[in-house]
Amino acid sequence: MPLEAFSPTSSVVGILTGGVTAVDRSLLLSHGTAQTQAVQSIQNNFGSRIDAALAKLNSANATPLTDALRRDQAVLTGRKERLNDSIDVVNKSLGQFQYLKNHVYYLRSQITALENGSISASALAEDWDNKLRKINQLTLAADHAYKDGGQYYHKNLISAMSRTSFQPQSFFAPYNSNGDTHLITGVYLGVDYYLTETSPGTEFWNSDTARLTNETATGTLTEYTSYPDTPSGNTEDVTTINFTDFTDNASGNDIVTFKRADLTDVTASITRGGLGLLDAWLYDDFQTSVDANAIRRAKADLEVAEGLILNTEADFKADLQTLQSRSTLFDALITGIEKEIDQRLIDIQGDAEAELIALQLEFQVAQFGFALLASRGNTLIFSLVLAQDSRTGDVVGSTTDFGEAVVGSTLNIRA
Repeated sequence: MPLEAFSPTSSVVGILTGGVTAVDRSLLLSHGTAQTQAVQSIQNNFGSRIDAALAKLNSANATPLTDALRRDQAVLTGRKERLNDSIDVVNKSLGQFQYLKNHVYYLRSQITALENGSISASALAEDWDNKLRKINQLTLAADHAYKDGGQYYHKNLISAMSRTSFQPQSFFAPYNSNGDTHLITGVYLGVDYYLTETSPGTEFWNSDTARLTNETATGTLTEYTSYPDTPSGNTEDVTTINFTDFTDNASGNDIVTFKRADLTDVTASITRGGLGLLDAWLYDDFQTSVDANAIRRAKADLEVAEGLILNTEADFKADLQTLQSRSTLFDALITGIEKEIDQRLIDIQGDAEAELIALQLEFQVAQFGFALLASRGNTLIFSLVLAQDSRTGDVVGSTTDFGEAVVGSTLNIRA
């Protein structure tokens, strides 16, 4: 199109600037950029706030309060595990009681059979020593291994490690959430004894009869000048030992007299451990040729052993009931904390989710409001441009012609 076709009022500046010869047209051309920048600003502002709300929602499962509750729960869980170990320890021991009672009942029945003439004294003596070994094996089988603090421990409430003190193990079980404990006192239910010479010296005698694992093995009585490191060299076969006397001592330890292989008379006091049963030779091998009271003593010792087993069983059952009731309490406490944590998290997550939804809704409202404002601004500026163009009535061509003739002049209405 030739230059003469342009409006004479159109200046070279207007042509070179795309027809921008008035403020309203300048607003029109910069309006799109301003809107874009404003929209970007709104997005950035709300975007950061929404991101923060999302982060808060994602981290809603970790707060100082819930962390404290989880620590309390972890402590209770650890105590509950140790309590379960305590229950296992007691149960392991209780599992041996019926067998222990059966062996005592069996020995009593064998004495009755001896008295009735059904078995011989030598057969009873052999059977007696074998039953002592089985009793000790039962006590050893009550050992329970448990893990605490990354290390393994062994507990046995009815056995004893020391052959001089016969001291059993005890166990402190968790009792409540305050850290209190319940003491379970072990009771040695095996059989063991030692002799302390009162004449001719003060040596220590120890028997391995009840500790042998083979029923056909023969027990040995060994003398020590210092137990257990220094044996004197004197030993006696318990099946052939020369038993000479036994004295009941109601005020203290019983006294036994026997001859060594070199025929030296030995007098010694007896210290019993566990059930208090002795080797068969200390009951004169049930011959009663030397000790007429041997069978009576054996019966009395079996009665004491049975009483100890029954009383200990009753105590352990009471301990077990106590521990089981405490276990139920710990379960309730742990479950209660878990429910409280869950409720706290629900509340926290609900608040965080509500905040996020509110921000998203606010963002949508802001976008809609801005769109309305932008639409109204576009309409106003468009009206100004049309008004400007319509004032050129003496110019050849219409408003549209004039707008098309202005180099670079475009009209954008954004909503």
